[in-house]
Amino acid sequence: MTLQQIKYILGVADSGSFNKASEKLFISQPSLTSSVHDAEAELGFQVFNRSARGVTVTERGKSFIKDAQDLYSKYEELLNKHCGLEKKRFSVSTLYYAFARKAFVEIVKKYSPQEYDFAFCEKKASDVIDDVANETSTIGILYLSDSNREEIIKNLKNKKLEFHNLTECNAFVYLHKKHPLAKKESISLKELKDYRFVTFDTDDVKSFFSDQVIFQYGLDKAITVADRATELNLIEHLNGYTFLSGIYGEESNKSNDSNDSDENFVLVPLQNLDENISHCFELGYITKTGQRMNDISLTYIDAIRRILHIAGFTC
Repeated sequence: MTLQQIKYILGVADSGSFNKASEKLFISQPSLTSSVHDAEAELGFQVFNRSARGVTVTERGKSFIKDAQDLYSKYEELLNKHCGLEKKRFSVSTLYYAFARKAFVEIVKKYSPQEYDFAFCEKKASDVIDDVANETSTIGILYLSDSNREEIIKNLKNKKLEFHNLTECNAFVYLHKKHPLAKKESISLKELKDYRFVTFDTDDVKSFFSDQVIFQYGLDKAITVADRATELNLIEHLNGYTFLSGIYGEESNKSNDSNDSDENFVLVPLQNLDENISHCFELGYITKTGQRMNDISLTYIDAIRRILHIAGFTC
């Protein structure tokens, strides 16, 4: 039995008829029927029951088709790997940034899915770093602050990664648009004391504030969630809030690159506790140290730069 015959059998099983399978496989129906019949004769049992309504797989045929699918899949992997047909992969791991998502959408639209496998993951900073270090992701998007800079730079160095600056940005309070504080020009920690603090990543809190401030304002009693969808749900229904180090558009009081879910939330600048405390962050991306970026990676970073510039963000 040949691999071609196995392909034909799988095609018939998938289509449910010899006629439809012949069209998809670009072979005449008589030739397809003859080839499958010869394969069944070699096997010593019928793979298909034939009727005027089409074909159904026999009980013994089901077991054969399952094994045949596994075999043919391995055959295709072998061809892809050694014949230069293997798909390339482009994956991004990032903190929760709408501009990163928008840039990724542009890339997926620009590059062929036949050529690339795509992945986009929103994670906490430590996982973003691990993804790039393990080559699960091509690029990671995160930020450095006065509080986390030393630790993250050390972590990056140990894992042979490097940080590339994109821009600087300030800290913001992220609220639902119906929150009592949502229309304020800026918000202090004191004003937030009566509301629920919700966070996806407890490490972020330490990047924004000192241990003393965290304890003083009850930020150590945050509601911790496992995913962004839950975080947004709690922020909306508990009059909660979280902090974002990110990009802010003055004209709309929210990021202009937001998607439908983001339109229900606003970003309000966080007031500094005093003049000696800065909530300024260095936004950037990480890659393998010394690694030359390919075309798709460069295009993605260019898309981010263009999005930030066009949107008129203040940094």
